Amino acid sequence: MKRVLFLGGPIFQSPIVRKAKKMGLYTGVVDINRDAPAFHYADETFICSLRDTEAVMKIARCFNPDGIVVGACDTSVVTGAYVSRALGLPGHTVDVAINSTDKVKMLEAFERCNVAHPIFQVIRKQEIESFSMSLHYPVISKPIDSAGGRGIYMIHNENELKKAVCFSSQAGRSGDILIEEYMQGPEVSVEVLVIDGTPHIIQITDKITSGAPNFFEIGHSQPSALPQDTKESIRKLASKAVMAVGLVNSPAHVEIIITEQGPKLVELGARLGGDCITTYLLETSISGINMAQAAIELALGIKPDVSNYHNSGNCAGVRFVPAREGTLNDIRGLNNAEQIDDVVKIELSGIIGKHYDNATDDSARFGYVVCKGKTTKEALDQCQRVIDCIQFVVD
Repeated sequence: MKRVLFLGGPIFQSPIVRKAKKMGLYTGVVDINRDAPAFHYADETFICSLRDTEAVMKIARCFNPDGIVVGACDTSVVTGAYVSRALGLPGHTVDVAINSTDKVKMLEAFERCNVAHPIFQVIRKQEIESFSMSLHYPVISKPIDSAGGRGIYMIHNENELKKAVCFSSQAGRSGDILIEEYMQGPEVSVEVLVIDGTPHIIQITDKITSGAPNFFEIGHSQPSALPQDTKESIRKLASKAVMAVGLVNSPAHVEIIITEQGPKLVELGARLGGDCITTYLLETSISGINMAQAAIELALGIKPDVSNYHNSGNCAGVRFVPAREGTLNDIRGLNNAEQIDDVVKIELSGIIGKHYDNATDDSARFGYVVCKGKTTKEALDQCQRVIDCIQFVVD
């Protein structure tokens, strides 16, 4: 029996671990959280920080995997590359992993390869008190080394600048931040499989965000409802982007905004998309390929079959329930919500008795609902009907 080691066990990793089990694989999961949701589905579990490469290496040597799977976990991309290379397993080089996670190196790769991207300015932690702005307002600040929408802030003028850059700096590991031009327009993600250096665009996902100031994600839908010519431009740009950072055999999750000047890259991940995108949504909207299985196969050195994937004719949507300030005292109405037609998945992650702040990024949620429909609007509307049946009692 082949063995795969998953780096990261958050809630959106659970379906990928379950897929590995269905493939007949022996699974291990590494996560620093003792209550990591994906632990429930693994044959073995290991409690360890994904950023501690040497500790993860020791775990991997003991587990003796045939493949290292990062799945939908951005935090583990560099560690996964380091461990895979050391053990002689399929995976990224460390340089490619860094290009795909360090936002500055990513933008520099886009510049070298003429990939459309925002104008940007890098502010190092020690410069935060004294730097001079070189961009015109409005702008976006973000950490150079974080994920999940953490630390993103929209800045309209000089009066908001200091608060925003401090907020962004504190959300990253290094404290260094990016200031980028504010790109206005529809936002999408593009789910890609790169096989032997050739990108295959599997699906384009329309994104719904909270808007300013933090732009965290509150919903997605597939397939994209954008015009065909726009989608073709998006496909071309996403393909150039994954080549620019050096991906060879890998899934990729590429984020793009369609501006008045055309599509521009936001960033990409050398991994599967989280937030149900490459599990429940793709499994509903696409036939002929399973993205999670393909990512596992690539980690094992197997080339997935991409000869016959196509839109299934069904549409899918997910809506998230952002946390709001207060103590979550009860969740009611789940049984009634589960009886509503076209529900694909309801996942409640809010912890009874826990105090929450108002959501400012993708990590602060009470749960999510996935539904299908004949159109993306119908699927998203059905998600909202389900959410309206569930009472999150916050005091």
